[in-house]
Amino acid sequence: MNMVARNRDDDMQDAKPKFIFTCQGCGQCCEKGVAIYLSDIERWSKDGTVYQVFPNLTVSVESVPLSLHLERENGKCKMYDLDSKKCKIYENRPLSCRAYPLRHDGTGFLLRDEGCPGLNKGEMSRETLEEIRKDAIEEHEAEVHTAAVLPTIQALLLSDMAKKSEEAYSKLTDEEKARLDEILKKEK
Repeated sequence: MNMVARNRDDDMQDAKPKFIFTCQGCGQCCEKGVAIYLSDIERWSKDGTVYQVFPNLTVSVESVPLSLHLERENGKCKMYDLDSKKCKIYENRPLSCRAYPLRHDGTGFLLRDEGCPGLNKGEMSRETLEEIRKDAIEEHEAEVHTAAVLPTIQALLLSDMAKKSEEAYSKLTDEEKARLDEILKKEK
């Protein structure tokens, strides 16, 4: 990631922004992993989008800390409509998409995709620049919050599932336990 304009007041006063971006609608960004944060889920819960997004959410256990993502299909995010070449939830898209291709690392702004076709294209108003910067900062804050909270949520859910499994197992007859053990041995 290349460093772009730092988050300083004098950057906002420059005659020409150091970062110019106009979305080209190409869908290239939808080929990247789309990070989801707890604030996205909270927003979607309030506006009803959660029902459209929830079946396509996945937890990445390979990364530390745990992370949430939208599933992909045919090399693109499942929210990307291949026919219309548009996001199905564009007005309610995730923070990571709203900030794209800009990113904030807590101290400054970074370019997350130097190959984005929309970079240095067209004009960018101060308002648009401020909005994408605001989204990038908000995404960073959401990422930090999600990384702190998600492992606790996972631990609580796993603990609850383990308790319920123990309770259910204790209610089985000896014959049912033997059949279950047989099934589990076949699964190995």
